[in-house]
Order: sequence, then C-alpha cells, then structure tokens
Amino acid sequence: MNSIWNKNFSLFSNRFPQFAEILQKDYNDLIQKYCAEDLVVSFWQINQAKNGQLFAIENETRLHSSYNPQKEAFNAVNTVEVSQKGTTVFYGFGLGYHLVEWSKIYKDKKLIVIEPEIEHFLAALALTDLSEVFNVENLVFAVSCQCDQVILLLENGQKFNIGNSGILDCFFFDIPAFTNHAKEYFEQLKQLVKRNIQKNKINTATFKKFGKRWCKNSIKNIVQYSKHEGIGVFRDKAPDGLPFLIVGAGPSVKEILPDLQKIKKKCVIICVETVLWAFVKANLEPDFVILTDPQFWAYKHIANLQAKNSFLITDISVYHKVFDFNCKDIFLCNSQFPVGNYFERKLDIFDRLGDLGTGGSVASCAWNFAKFCGAKEIFTAGLDFSFPEKQTHIKGSSSEQTFHTVSSRIIPAEYQTAKILFSADTSYENSFDETKVLTDSRMKMFAWWFESRIANSPEIKNFSLCKKSLKIPGFSYFSLQDFLSKKNVEDKKNEFLSIAEKNHKTRLNENIKINMNRIEETIKTFPNQDFFQEFPFLKKYLKNP
Repeated sequence: MNSIWNKNFSLFSNRFPQFAEILQKDYNDLIQKYCAEDLVVSFWQINQAKNGQLFAIENETRLHSSYNPQKEAFNAVNTVEVSQKGTTVFYGFGLGYHLVEWSKIYKDKKLIVIEPEIEHFLAALALTDLSEVFNVENLVFAVSCQCDQVILLLENGQKFNIGNSGILDCFFFDIPAFTNHAKEYFEQLKQLVKRNIQKNKINTATFKKFGKRWCKNSIKNIVQYSKHEGIGVFRDKAPDGLPFLIVGAGPSVKEILPDLQKIKKKCVIICVETVLWAFVKANLEPDFVILTDPQFWAYKHIANLQAKNSFLITDISVYHKVFDFNCKDIFLCNSQFPVGNYFERKLDIFDRLGDLGTGGSVASCAWNFAKFCGAKEIFTAGLDFSFPEKQTHIKGSSSEQTFHTVSSRIIPAEYQTAKILFSADTSYENSFDETKVLTDSRMKMFAWWFESRIANSPEIKNFSLCKKSLKIPGFSYFSLQDFLSKKNVEDKKNEFLSIAEKNHKTRLNENIKINMNRIEETIKTFPNQDFFQEFPFLKKYLKNP
C-alpha cells in the first residue's frame, strides 16, 4: 500500500470528514488506484530530482525544480508580499511542495487551495507528504468548485470589505505550471478575482471618503425604523406573468418616454431617483422610486419633486431629508453600512426589511428588488452602461442640471460632461444593435455586476428596450413596439400592490410601539465595545457622531 497516500488521506479525512466521505463514495475507483504502491499517474511524468525528491512534468512543462523542489518552493513563499497578507491563495499546487513550505512559515495565516480537477488533487495526496499542510488551523481546499463559489469563499462572507478583509487581504500564487491543466477555468476565475478586487477597492475608497457622513446619516435616521415598514412585505408577492421594468437615467431612456402611459399598464415600473424628473415632466408617476445613495446630491435628485402615487424604497444611511419626500409610502431595505446593519440585528428586523445588496449603482438595487419580489421577466430602459451619442444622462435630468448649477465661465457644464466621458479608460464596445458605443471601465464594472447576477439567476429572463445600450451577456434586446403589443396586466399589478399595502398597515400598527421602545434602549448603549470589536475601523468616525 502507498504509505504517503494513507498518511495524507487519514489526515485529510480527520480535517474534512464530509468531503472525504464524498470522495470515497464518488471516486472510489480512483482512490483504489492511488492507494497502490506502484502508482502511475496518466497526466504526470514522475521523475527524481537531484536531491532525491520527486518532481513531475505535465505537457512538457516541469511543475517543480529538477534539482531541489523543496528549496525552490521555500524561496517562492518566503517573501514580504506573502507575509503582509492575512490569506494566501494557491491557483493549483502541483505536487504540493509550495504548500508544505508555506505551512512551515505561515501556519497562523489562512490558506486557500484551489484545484478544479479531482484527479490532480488526489495525485498530490499520493506523492507528497502534506502533513504540515493539514496542521494549518485555517485551511480550505476548494476542489472542483465553480468560479462564483470560489469568489464567495475569497470574500469570506464579509459584508463590509473595508481595510484588510475579504479578497483585498489575499495574496495569490499564480504559477503557470500549476494551472495549465485547467487553463480556461483559471483564466475565468482570475478575471472574476480582478473584477472583485477592483470593486472592493472602489468600495473601500468610497467608504474612506464618505464614511463619517454615512455614519452620521444612519444615526440621525435610526428612528425611521419605527416609522416605516420593510420591503419584506413585497417578498415573492409578484403574481406569475407580471413583468417589471427598471428605468435608469441613461440617454437612451428618451426612447420610451412618449409611451410611458401605455407602458405602465403592462408592467411594474421601478425608476432610479435620477430619472424621476423625466417621469414628473411626462405627468406620470412610477410604481417605485429607489434611492439608496447616502450622498446629499442623491437627495437633490428628488428635492422639490413629488410622486404621491409612488412607493419610495430607501435605507437609513441616506440624507435625512429623503424621508420628507412626498410619496404614497416609504419602505426600508437593509442598510449596507455598519451602523444600520448593527441596529437591524439588535432590533431583530433584518428579515423584515430585506437585503438589496450592492452592485455599485442604484440600478443594481432596482434589479435586486424586482428579483426579491419574484419577477420572472425584467425589462430595462436607460441602463446604458455607456455614452450613446457621447451623452452621460438623458437631456434635462437632475444630474445634467447639477452640471449647469455648479458651472462657471471657466468651468462650463460641457467640461463636467467631458470629464466623465474621458476620465476612466474609455473604449468602444458593442451595443445591442451591434454598433460601437463609447463606454469606460466604471461602466463596464457596473455591467459586469449585472452579468454575474444574471448568470446566477437563470430563472429570470432579462431584456433591454434600448438597442443603443451596451450589450451585456444574459440580456436580449426587446423592441419597444413588441413590448407595447404585450397584453395589459393591470389586475395582476393592482393585486401585487394592494397586498403590500394591506400587510404594511397591519404590521406597522403591531410593531411601531415595540420597535420604538427597543430603538430607544439600543441608542442609549451605542456605540459600545461590542460594536467597535466588530467594526474597529469606525472608531475615528464615531468618537463624536
């Protein structure tokens, strides 16, 4: 019997008993082969190095040194870059020498090993003593995992990727010889990692810039938890056959404005706050307005406007005057920031609210809300992720008006537009009509969020009503004329909205007094040591909130 295999698999089974049970059940024939003393690995040519250790060749490429694999591995892992990060991630690991040497030096850190091919993983267990690796307390083997599952693992379940947490605290060992056997898989994974790192860097920089303001907003708005119901009343309430339309403020939204009255009879309309102005001008109110941006300028998008027949969806991190908006009712979603999240858990109202997540734009929250409601068909308009005709927003939008408000003789509004157009690595990409449209890295980041969400939600069909928008995998173009020919769904729509109103009134009357008392008690002890242990980076913002 293979003594290295027996030792490794025994240690592996003790650390990961459920995983080992699955392997023994589904890959028993392979395991029997690796147990054998005269092991032959079909994909590796096994040779002996000058120092007596084994090394392997795969597709004419050496995985390790043919002189001293152990020393080569030690030199690779013993670097400042590795020591500065809390987590080390290996894309593949060959025979495992690098894992062993890493484990001798950094066993107090976290180790994540990614290997998509079961046979490569088992072969390493049969050829190299990995007992040092199994002594690492914080050890994860991501074997035969899908790329999106690996991303969730790398993010480590962190809700707030601020500072050294999640994917930003990972050092990646990317050795081509270890990944060539699954090149397509690792290329896809590395692209996802790159995008998530970029996203988290943006989130971190944004929080550092606006963190104090968002904390102050949240504290000032805590009382709103007792005044408004959560979006939980809408969860999965959408009847079958009820489409949803998300409307953004991109230039192409002008294509649907003349037909808004007809469109409203055929779907639930969710608009982002920047385009509400266009609805008001068209003398029509959307069913929902979403505003989740905590900045003062986001409030300015709806200031002096009203939508008495619309529901506003927001959270407590927004500028406080948002709650004065004249609308049919206000519903709260979960806060994406620590103060609100802390209170929601303390008050036991997290599920009552409902999580709309993050994606870099209010439009992503709008899509999440449609999915949250149970939509199976989601249409979009004005979600261009590009600059059709070199415009950033629909003419007359609140964003464009802001440019005129802050413009001067020296810095005109046109300068502000040009700054947006050419400040973030612009390029030309395909639109839905296969013409080239100008976009940039920021817009492509937002588009990628939609692409990844759609890929994980195959039950939802997604369409764009605007052919000049950036073409996104998972979206199909649906002509406005075809949409207008769809049957009216006013009965289903009214059923959906009336259920929400009834639940809102009932639950609000039952909960308001209890919640107000609990809010007052929680405020008395906030911020406390428990909070700062969870979010130490907020001390500088909450010393004198």
